[in-house]
Amino acid sequence: MFQPIVNTKHKIMEKKWYVGIDISKSTLDVAIFDLLNDCNEDNHLRIPNTDEGFKLLVKWFERKSLALTDLLICMEHTGIYSYLIRVFFEKKCVMYSMQSPLEIKRSLGITRGKNDKIDAFRIAKYCYIHRDFIKPSKMPSEVLLKLQRLSSEKKRYIKQLVGYRQSLSEKSEYESISTVDRTNKMMKETESIIHEIEKEMEELICSDMSIKKNYDLLLSIVGIGMVNAITTIVNTENFTSFQNARQYACYVSVAPFEHSSGSSIHGQTRVSKNGDRQAKADLSQAAKSAATWDKEMKRYFERKKEQGKPYGKIMNAIKFKLIERMFAVINRGTPFVRLQTYA
Repeated sequence: MFQPIVNTKHKIMEKKWYVGIDISKSTLDVAIFDLLNDCNEDNHLRIPNTDEGFKLLVKWFERKSLALTDLLICMEHTGIYSYLIRVFFEKKCVMYSMQSPLEIKRSLGITRGKNDKIDAFRIAKYCYIHRDFIKPSKMPSEVLLKLQRLSSEKKRYIKQLVGYRQSLSEKSEYESISTVDRTNKMMKETESIIHEIEKEMEELICSDMSIKKNYDLLLSIVGIGMVNAITTIVNTENFTSFQNARQYACYVSVAPFEHSSGSSIHGQTRVSKNGDRQAKADLSQAAKSAATWDKEMKRYFERKKEQGKPYGKIMNAIKFKLIERMFAVINRGTPFVRLQTYA
């Protein structure tokens, strides 16, 4: 049995064992970090992502004589797939931390090979390396969880609505009158459902003062509407799960990273294709709006365009600026105010 790793820097983080969990829809890959052998097969376990699987995990820890109170567990943000295990850990008072997948990937540098077991060991290693700075996570409030579910439901209906509109636009002249009538009827019903969902979301937001305050602050930013405000509040767990704008920008794959090696390779900065694609798509709409209606953003867009910068890179930079503004108004606790020269 390997020796426990004791951290004495911060009392809240005085843990002996550092564990990484790679989460998928149906399974969890669990790995315990070993300073002498960080990919020891005996320190890996795959279990179902169910209550029965979690009980097997506890028994596994017991067989290894690992007390739950001596564990610090790191997991990647995976949305709804991590919900059950988080609930289980909180009931058992196990300390865990949700981390950005891109943050973990970047922190470990160049790595070879990839599967769920390897990823679990990498997360465990990340947990150990950053043990002095990792912030424990807590389950979002019930209001946030409901907002998350309603937001997902709304996006499904919006997708249906877009499909109906495209169908009418592309095929209406070839369809029968009855088919067009039914499509129009479905569009109206879908629009009505979307309106009901938005009303329910607004009622939920008003029921929680801290969420309502942050929601109103975000809406003060030109380009940020209901969709982006709610998406950001849900993804950041009301701005408690990300420490700064760049961390969240990494999560949604907006933050640019340098591509270089030594003195001979100097590539352009670029963004990762990983991350929350839906949140990034929502920000694209916000960036277009900001570039049109916010004079500061409009001048920035025009200046970069004159310099010959690609449209995609300019818009990505505007997305990043919007994320910075969102975190700025939340940290200050005051609405966004445009400078008089840009008003």
